[in-house]
Amino acid sequence: MRKLVSSFLIASCAASVWATPTQLQLDSIHASLDTLSSNMESTLLGKDDLPVAVSGFMAFRVKNFHYSNTSPAFASDKARMAVDAIFKANIVAMPNSYMTLWTNFAFPFDLSGTFGNKYATQPTGVPTYDERVLYDHSTDYYSSTIDEEFNVGADIRAGVFGAYITAGGVIWMNSSPLTIWERETAPRFAWQYELFEDEKTVSTYYKEKVFKPVKEGGRAFWTNRSFGGVFANVYQLPYNMKAQLLVSQPMDADMGTRDGLRLYAGQPGELETYGLHDMRGSIYHARIAKEKILDNLTVGANYIGVVFDKGIIYEDEFRGQWITAGYDPMLLNTHVASIDVKGNITPKLYLMADIALSMTDSINFYESEEAADGYAEDAYNSAMATPQVGVYIKAQSKYIDGWPITVEGIYLPKDFYSPYSLSNPSRFTSWRKDEAYLNGGSLRYTPNMMGLNFKLEPTFNRGYFDLQYGQHRQVEEGNDVIVFNYRLNGRNMWESTNSWTKHKPIFWADSGNADPKASGYVARTGILEPGIGIKLRRQRGGLYGGTWEMWESFTAYENVQQIAKGEVPSHAKWYSFLSFMGGYDIGHWFGTDRNIMMTGYAALSGVSTTIAPIAYSEDQTDMLLWSFFGQFEPAIAVTPKFHMVGLLGIEMFRSKNAFTSYSVSNGLAKTSSLYGEVNSSYYSYAPINYLETAIGIGFDWDFADRAGLHVRYKWMTHSDEVLSVNDWHMHYISAETKVWF
Repeated sequence: MRKLVSSFLIASCAASVWATPTQLQLDSIHASLDTLSSNMESTLLGKDDLPVAVSGFMAFRVKNFHYSNTSPAFASDKARMAVDAIFKANIVAMPNSYMTLWTNFAFPFDLSGTFGNKYATQPTGVPTYDERVLYDHSTDYYSSTIDEEFNVGADIRAGVFGAYITAGGVIWMNSSPLTIWERETAPRFAWQYELFEDEKTVSTYYKEKVFKPVKEGGRAFWTNRSFGGVFANVYQLPYNMKAQLLVSQPMDADMGTRDGLRLYAGQPGELETYGLHDMRGSIYHARIAKEKILDNLTVGANYIGVVFDKGIIYEDEFRGQWITAGYDPMLLNTHVASIDVKGNITPKLYLMADIALSMTDSINFYESEEAADGYAEDAYNSAMATPQVGVYIKAQSKYIDGWPITVEGIYLPKDFYSPYSLSNPSRFTSWRKDEAYLNGGSLRYTPNMMGLNFKLEPTFNRGYFDLQYGQHRQVEEGNDVIVFNYRLNGRNMWESTNSWTKHKPIFWADSGNADPKASGYVARTGILEPGIGIKLRRQRGGLYGGTWEMWESFTAYENVQQIAKGEVPSHAKWYSFLSFMGGYDIGHWFGTDRNIMMTGYAALSGVSTTIAPIAYSEDQTDMLLWSFFGQFEPAIAVTPKFHMVGLLGIEMFRSKNAFTSYSVSNGLAKTSSLYGEVNSSYYSYAPINYLETAIGIGFDWDFADRAGLHVRYKWMTHSDEVLSVNDWHMHYISAETKVWF
């Protein structure tokens, strides 16, 4: 290049001085050759230079729900079609080899209709039942995605230093299991084509989900939590050190809003982009770690704090509920510090451990004569509760070739609280509640728990099987409030309803869209606590939503008298879980090299007041809730670009400790002898005996390079043997086209 530049310049200059050749001019030209050469070379792209790159995808989704037999909970959703689309783009600029700039943004579209009412500018107002506004994505009238959106960031690298900083609405990150971490060991089926699937061919998609399943890591099992704010990750420092910092003001930390939690961190939307909408709660996080200790270990120190602004006392939505209930307002700030270690002890033994200290700082407001509303942000007393120690350990062994073994241990006291850690039992950030979750410990952790979880995951020539067994117990007595999620059809139940409250787990999932001429879901009775319990400790029983989930709650009362007296039964409960999943390729039976995979999954689980090594029936001694879940999924590679999948499933829930309540105004006349007997309601024994079924067929087709079509049809039923009014049947059809660029 330099010789070429030199020759070019000499020839050009020689021509220019031909009429007046002087030695001085020639010497000047020769003296500047080095500078001119380097200047020209600086304009050329090197192998590490990429000025601008754009990538992303465009997706169209169509979903149709039709209840051929509906229940009051879905009375306003007998038939509905939702059409939406999203354009997602990632722009990367690399001005040189040491710096990378990027931004992510998403443009979501809801093609299912428009609205014109005052709630366009008042997203926290209470919509009425007759406003046909679609809540397919969120309650604030805007769409949302699972990916990072409207983020901006910079990555700087220099020698032993490397760091990136990003700011925006959805930042995915993790720290340690007991500070910031997501955990779920439930299997991922090919039937569910997730909205956040990465770019891959159909054959790769089925390979990773069916033929040779990816068990951990990546999008298959997402360990990150999402935040809106500013995040700095210093991933390279001298002496093998690394660090990260986070400052966030997410919308789900504002207890002063009308519904308590406007959005949950599982799937936030654009309004969280700026972090300026709800400033009543702030999250601070820091981590510093050292890698390559004893060659393969990483040791880190972590902190996360959730601190509320005391100015929230001036918001009537916060202050008023406490006063109405007869209490002085209070706030609970959370601080969690931990030390974690992870890495390979030996080439075949992996260890992850985290020891955390959870601290609760209470802010107790008292009446002030100087305050116009009786309370002021500087009129309070504070106290630090006794710190609680939590421990999590995970060990994975591959000493037996082809038979990997994983063992997990947990110890979380009842008052241990770390809202963004794996101790959070659902995708959303729940407030502190004393309740027990079906499949607790084995699938999701919760405070007040200790126990072990065992997994065996061998593979062989044409298939695999997974065996999981868990036994966990509450550390001390807790309320017998049982919560369980519908695993077979819950996601479709959640998607099908147009109720705005499906995003708000402190409200009944159907209460924002139930038939105004009839009651909604006829629930099993929970805790009927007036006043403050309506919001902060709401545990009334019934259906509750989250993000792509549908949960049900009830209290395992022993008799009607406990309900009438307001007595909540309490025990130190046991969680039993046993599951088996296996897949076998039968393609060779038909003399073809195409994959024909038969996959089956079955799980038995229960919550009881005494240990149950295996939960096999609701008739077992002291069993509060028993469940069976089974799913059969055949998958066929018709061609390398066209695969088909089927579904056959059944799920059962049974409990002998359930009751239901009826409002007098709906069930009895005022002249009835029962009127006013028990707080204007009467109660009856209503054991839980639910049966859910599902059958479906679908296909995934790469109809062009980097473009796929994903279609599913599913027929679902729900049967409530005791309260048949809750029965329903539903058709579900979905199609998604995703094009990558």
